[in-house]
Amino acid sequence: MSTHYLILVVDFVLAFALGTGMILFLLRIAYHNKVFDQPGGRKIHELPVPRLGGMSFLPTMIIVIALTVAELFNLNLTSTQFTDNIHMVQMTYMLSSAVILYILGVVDDLTELSYRAKLAGQFVSSVLLVSSGLWIRNFYGLFGLYEVPAWLGIPVTVFLLMYLINAINMIDGIDGLASGLCIISVACLSGIFLVERRFVYAMVGLTLLGALVAFWLFNMFGKREKGHKLFMGDTGSMTLGLIICYLIINLGSFIGAHGITTTRNCRYFTIAFSSLMIPMLDVVRLIIYRLRNHRSPFLPDMNHIHHKIHRCGFTYRQVLFIILGLDVGLILLNVGMGLLKWNVNLVFAIDILLFILIHWQINRHMKPLPET
Repeated sequence: MSTHYLILVVDFVLAFALGTGMILFLLRIAYHNKVFDQPGGRKIHELPVPRLGGMSFLPTMIIVIALTVAELFNLNLTSTQFTDNIHMVQMTYMLSSAVILYILGVVDDLTELSYRAKLAGQFVSSVLLVSSGLWIRNFYGLFGLYEVPAWLGIPVTVFLLMYLINAINMIDGIDGLASGLCIISVACLSGIFLVERRFVYAMVGLTLLGALVAFWLFNMFGKREKGHKLFMGDTGSMTLGLIICYLIINLGSFIGAHGITTTRNCRYFTIAFSSLMIPMLDVVRLIIYRLRNHRSPFLPDMNHIHHKIHRCGFTYRQVLFIILGLDVGLILLNVGMGLLKWNVNLVFAIDILLFILIHWQINRHMKPLPET
């Protein structure tokens, strides 16, 4: 068993090192070819900054995972949970789906695609992943639903994939926010898979975590004047949404180390969604706000949660840690309610109520947007 954990540690370290090298390479390309995200409009940066950072995630994962699988064959570990057939098949479908989003994101980061083209690409990649047989089969009592048939589970899964992809994309508005929330989420997911000895998913999670941490350090602490700062871009946010959703769906559909336990899987499901509850609920709030004001729900504005907290008088760095703190607090709260075996619908209702109360307090203290 120690060999498995050693391999996973090596995966994380290798992904971090490879991700760092790839980011340095992307920075060199961006500055040499002047591929920048220009300041102005609703953007908060004052100098041109490359937005190619997310291009490092998927290549890093593919290289590290391919090397790991090859080494498993060399070590004759192909009969273990590392290489269960169904899990490996679903992982290859996930990587194939992510490649579609990766290509779509690269084109968007370089030329800017319409939201219709991005939604079409997201739909195709989501359907491809679901065609591997990976879809939500149990709601664990949410909305009174438990095991669900394919005609319901498959479209819900496609919707969830597209929903999460766009939630992460829309929260990516200040340094370290989207990547920080994803680091928290992926760390929680990887920890659960390690506890349950589901090494395929732990490998995916820890490899992604290594690449994410490498990017986060450059995004947060890199100096634009020294050519070390870059943004994630749509390439990164879209592939992150797909991969994290792939991991979340698997939490509710596997036989863990101790067999199938509906209560435990429900608790895991709750923890997984708790880690991304803020961006997921903020998307719903934004869409409702834009529709009420007769605006397209797909056009950007300055009413994201990070913009609103900033208008309360906080710096963007303070906003970052406020939101990350709220995220961790929500996870801990939901873990506590899960341990107390509270009904999942009650937990969800409390999460929504807390989100509403937080925005009520923000609205009381924030300054209005300046007239344009």
